[in-house]
Amino acid sequence: MEIHANLKNLKAKLIIILCLWQSTISAQILFTDTLELSNEITAFSQDRNGNFFLAFKGGTITKYSDSQDSLLSFSPSKLGDVTNIEAWHGFKIFAFYQEFQDYTIFDRYLSRAVRTPLSQSSINYIEVSTYSRDQKIWAVEENALRLLKINLILREIEIDIPLEFILSNKDYNFCFIKEYQNLVFLIDKISGIYIFDNLGNYLRKIDAPGISHCNFKNDELYFIQDNNLHIVGLYKNEEQIIELPIAEYTGVIVTKNTLILVTKNKLYGLLLK
Repeated sequence: MEIHANLKNLKAKLIIILCLWQSTISAQILFTDTLELSNEITAFSQDRNGNFFLAFKGGTITKYSDSQDSLLSFSPSKLGDVTNIEAWHGFKIFAFYQEFQDYTIFDRYLSRAVRTPLSQSSINYIEVSTYSRDQKIWAVEENALRLLKINLILREIEIDIPLEFILSNKDYNFCFIKEYQNLVFLIDKISGIYIFDNLGNYLRKIDAPGISHCNFKNDELYFIQDNNLHIVGLYKNEEQIIELPIAEYTGVIVTKNTLILVTKNKLYGLLLK
């Protein structure tokens, strides 16, 4: 872990910003440190125990504690970028490789990895996919423009939702999908976050053009847009917006006590108390 010389300036700016935030929430927030990585991050996720997983260019996956200490790592025999990783549901880690249309399900030690093609389920090109709570796969098929839920055991499509009448724009760029609290969150980088229930019924949309990732803690949704951290209530009409130091953020990791701001090759930690 390397602490940079310019960290003091970043810390000073952040403290001023966070003092303003404390007027609206009760948590005390302290800047911790930054971790610079030698390889580019292609995907990231967290588990329920405060650990998080980073997938790097080429396919290496590393598990970290919430203090950013490396715990264990997986190096693939077949190179390929992980475009989505999901560690939230139980003791299984899901990784999707868009280029190869494959997925891998690891155990919590990042072992017993078997690459499996999604094409076995007789669907066309998958843009994004993720693991569900009931150990199935949510996926968006680009060609037919539909949201699918796939039963991995039966190799059958259980839910098939056309998206053409839901999308607010003719152009779209699906880049992330996640299931949380029986809701499915699908990000279109052009327009924002589309929210569905666990049967695929469309509920609502959050306008957030330009974002590529979202995350959660308790009943709150987190995403970064234009150097601002947005915290949106899932069940209440509440939103907090916190200005961040300027950087090219790709998203945020929310562990038990820490917010970790993610760029392509750095992590910035904020400690919650």
